[in-house]
Amino acid sequence: MKMNNSNQELSIKCGKTTNSFEELKLLCKKEADKLLKTIDVSSQSTISVAFWTVDIPELICIGNFSKEKDGGVRYDLDFSQTTL
Repeated sequence: MKMNNSNQELSIKCGKTTNSFEELKLLCKKEADKLLKTIDVSSQSTISVAFWTVDIPELICIGNFSKEKDGGVRYDLDFSQTTL
């Protein structure tokens, strides 16, 4: 996983364009699970994170991390915006 935090936009690079879409989905879920343990959503209600391929920058999905009422953080991965 490579993470970029420039200009307050979070992005994660994982997988390659040669991976199957199912493999990329699994890689994104694994990286989102890792990020879930460390992300701070206290200052915003939702933080969006772009997941890109490493080799040629293609958007895999957008991860939306949000704080629940009990204080826990959850995420949803939106694959509808993929450029693959």
